[in-house]
Amino acid sequence: MTSTHVLSTLRLGAPELTIDEIGAAADRRWRELDRSCHIPQDLHDAAARAGLFRQLVAPALGGHGRPPLEWFRTGMALARHEASLAWVVTQGAAELGWIAAGGDHDWAVTVLADPLGASASSSAGLGRLVLDGDRARFAGQWAFNTGCPTATWIGGLAIVAGETHPDGRPVTRWGWVPADRATIVEDWDPIGMRATGSHSTVIAEQAIPAAWTFSVQAPTDNDRGAHRCLVGNGVWPISAGVAAVQLGNARRALDEARAVVVAKAPAPDFVRLADTAAVQRQLDEAEGLWQAGVATVERELASMWAEATMLEELSSETRVALHRAAVTADRLAVRVVELSCEMSGTSWLSPGAVLGRCRRDALSLHGHISIGGTSLEHAARVDLGTMEASAYV
Repeated sequence: MTSTHVLSTLRLGAPELTIDEIGAAADRRWRELDRSCHIPQDLHDAAARAGLFRQLVAPALGGHGRPPLEWFRTGMALARHEASLAWVVTQGAAELGWIAAGGDHDWAVTVLADPLGASASSSAGLGRLVLDGDRARFAGQWAFNTGCPTATWIGGLAIVAGETHPDGRPVTRWGWVPADRATIVEDWDPIGMRATGSHSTVIAEQAIPAAWTFSVQAPTDNDRGAHRCLVGNGVWPISAGVAAVQLGNARRALDEARAVVVAKAPAPDFVRLADTAAVQRQLDEAEGLWQAGVATVERELASMWAEATMLEELSSETRVALHRAAVTADRLAVRVVELSCEMSGTSWLSPGAVLGRCRRDALSLHGHISIGGTSLEHAARVDLGTMEASAYV
């Protein structure tokens, strides 16, 4: 029994549903999720009641205070059923972890007072924030705001008016408003990861308490123990979340491929695919790649948490190693899905085929900015010592 399977059978909030039960419920309704392009409210609420959005919230604020390794394994377990649900949960847990670790204490308590509370924010856009003592004015528009249809708080990255860093770069902060004070633009209709509800959001200019804003990139003064590493140490929960979902999705593809090749004996020789050398070699390669992807991320998360437990922050070396592990796991997981489809022949082409869904989701999430593009360049610069720690890493 793997560590992932052990975790998937734990009850995080008895008598609520287990992780496997929640994931299986989403899988049974995958057509509904595909059509609606978001996680239905009842499934979101089931995940909330099971404590899945509070995994990374410090116990002092009513969270589970779990190590990131357990959060990662939960994401993998959910993705073995439904990748979109796993993504919404891993990112939603990171969001509440941010607010609990870096936000104003009283505001965080207010957000977390709602047992079904959830946050959705995005850096895919820029807002404008004017700070004036304990008040602020906030407005903006952002894309890719995962989970916004079921979120209770919505926000995004904003430039702080009139403030710059010594090198001339603008100062940024994240701001939030209650969901009923934001507008969701229903423009999410992708090929894969269809049910993440990653619509664009608009916040019309309005007055808010300055306490509803903070910098995810800046170290926090809050005493949250090891969970302080959630903010001011790059956005590692995003890239590690990609790895969790990709690896869980790849595991499902592999399991499906194993079932297909044992049962399928195509014409003209009617030999089972499982009895052919080509498939046997592909299967062994795919299993090894999957094991390697899981092992590298789990190792770095365990090492990272040991450092955070001692120092409550992360070194640049640790952050680079964790980012590299997430990038590697993504690449390996995509290859595992491709091998699973190859060894199964054309089975993945059938409408609604599990392998087809796994493939579209893997390729869609593979394009996430946290494990590609600029993030790779920044990680290399930090590693080479030509750049200080980056918000990406």
